[in-house]
Amino acid sequence: MNWKRLLVLLILAALAGIEASAQPEPPSPQEEQEAQADQTGEPQEGEEPETTVAEEIFVTATRVEASRETLGSSTTLIDSEQIEESRKTSALEVLRSVPGLEVNQSGGPGTSASAFLRGAASGQTLVLIDGVRVNSVTGASADLADIRVDNVGRIEIVRGPQSTLYGSEAIGGVINIITRRGEPGFRSTLNLEAGDNDLYEGRLSLNGGSARLDYSVATAWASTDGISAASERAGNSEADAYENFTASGRFGFAFLEDGRVDLALRTLDATVDLDGFSFGIGPVDDLNYEQDHQALYATFEIEKPLTEWWQQSLTVGLQDDDIEGLDPDTVFNNYLIETRFSNVIAQSDFFFAENQITTLGYSYEEREGSSEGSFDQKIDISSLFLQHQWSWNERLFLTGGVRNDDHSQFGSETTYRFTAAALLAGGATRLHGSYGTGFRAPSLNELYFPGFGNLDLRPETSRGFDLGVEQKLLGDKLRIDLTYFDNQFEDLIGFDFVTFQANNIAEAEASGVEALLYVTPGSRFDLTASYTYTDSENLTTGLQLPRRPKNRGSLFLAFRPIEPLTGTLLLIVVKDRIDSDASPLDDYERVDLSLSYDIGNRLTPYLRIQNLLDEDYEEVRGFTSPGITPAIGVKARLR
Repeated sequence: MNWKRLLVLLILAALAGIEASAQPEPPSPQEEQEAQADQTGEPQEGEEPETTVAEEIFVTATRVEASRETLGSSTTLIDSEQIEESRKTSALEVLRSVPGLEVNQSGGPGTSASAFLRGAASGQTLVLIDGVRVNSVTGASADLADIRVDNVGRIEIVRGPQSTLYGSEAIGGVINIITRRGEPGFRSTLNLEAGDNDLYEGRLSLNGGSARLDYSVATAWASTDGISAASERAGNSEADAYENFTASGRFGFAFLEDGRVDLALRTLDATVDLDGFSFGIGPVDDLNYEQDHQALYATFEIEKPLTEWWQQSLTVGLQDDDIEGLDPDTVFNNYLIETRFSNVIAQSDFFFAENQITTLGYSYEEREGSSEGSFDQKIDISSLFLQHQWSWNERLFLTGGVRNDDHSQFGSETTYRFTAAALLAGGATRLHGSYGTGFRAPSLNELYFPGFGNLDLRPETSRGFDLGVEQKLLGDKLRIDLTYFDNQFEDLIGFDFVTFQANNIAEAEASGVEALLYVTPGSRFDLTASYTYTDSENLTTGLQLPRRPKNRGSLFLAFRPIEPLTGTLLLIVVKDRIDSDASPLDDYERVDLSLSYDIGNRLTPYLRIQNLLDEDYEEVRGFTSPGITPAIGVKARLR
């Protein structure tokens, strides 16, 4: 663990604790509920409260706050309550229920995990933490294996090309993981957990604030003996251990009445045992292969309205990422990859009228990467983007935008995007759609890796659209959303067997349907079901795109049968996939369960079982997927 990173967070946590000590202890949830009931006439215990659906507000889709109903883009919001109820601790597990999103992991905890959104490759799906890129500078893809959801307030997913606002990699869409903001008062919680495969976890969090200062700080440690990453079906049996320490914090400060400064930090130190590869056999046990991953993600943002109609913000982001492989027996398992991504974004939002918002922004980013013994390079990208939002009579909402990115290696790329949403029948029916273009700049490996890199590479490009209709029934208690999407990918980068280098040699397409059902009949349960059909094809080979299932469905049920007991049930069904060698991959159905029971206002024991039915399958050929994995834990509210 880099001691400087940890020291910064510990000092800030101590300052948060000092501030918290001056705060009066907030009332318990039961006292708050009773007080609200007395004041508002809400139902007392034993009565069924009327269900209301909170308005979903997104920032990622337009870079300014917007209600979901006004967006033409296809979106999904996972809030902190959903994360808490599921008792899941990793981002990759939380994301498994998202429509149009496929997550693949090569083994057990800590092994490589990639996301595929609407048929786009993992390097074409942009993952952010508080607006800072997680995607690798050297390899393009974002590895979700080590990203925990401790201290995460919300995850916003926007599907379809988003390069107009986010530049490179945002072809399939954007996944933005946003750290929790502090709330007035002071509260602290401690989680302790133990489970199968010698899993042990501890999590401590502090959250609070005053009129001017707010903070949310958390640390988490997890350790497990794991399972064999190399396929147990092939006789591999050596368990591959995993350990993860993550610390995160978000600190906000209000100034000059309407100005605000935010600092978000997340640091991790993870170590995983990996397995090797034998030609002609595939993945095999390796008793000595270990990988260490250290990363820091930091965002500093200052925003201030300059006039009634002009708001200015400045954001500085940093990703510092080091991956080291260690193996005394195998030379090519020893490596050191050091990367850094930094950017500055200046954004002006002009509110010319109640129904018009114009956003003008400038972005400058540097991407630095080195692979020990291979290369040490840097590129930079300067970008200008413009977006205009217009609405009519709170029924029609239109957005248009354009962006130009100037890349120091290949030149410039221009992208654009248009969206529309229309509310009909008093808002019960919503039509939505979008059309846009996207691109992915060649990674540093593709440009500079000896014997493979090619300085003449062009960016991968795409164009895509979607059209959908959403219908509300029974008030807000039932919502159905059906969306058709179509994406075209050009100049895809692959290995050219003629030149034996990376080259723009392929084209592909992916189209399909996303169906979403959301049911909230009362306070006792909520149900969300989704189904995605994806028809994808590599137009060069005629084959289906690897690891993108044709059929994928999920069902998430949150239930509260009695006051102290809550639980969730997640069903995932994945069918009709192939691997990169065109061989078929396993179809599977997986069930996850969580149960929690509140004891008073301070203690909540819980149970989490992943793969409840012990389904035997491999997400990636040659790598084991965990069987039934139970864990028990307790959450203590310290204050």
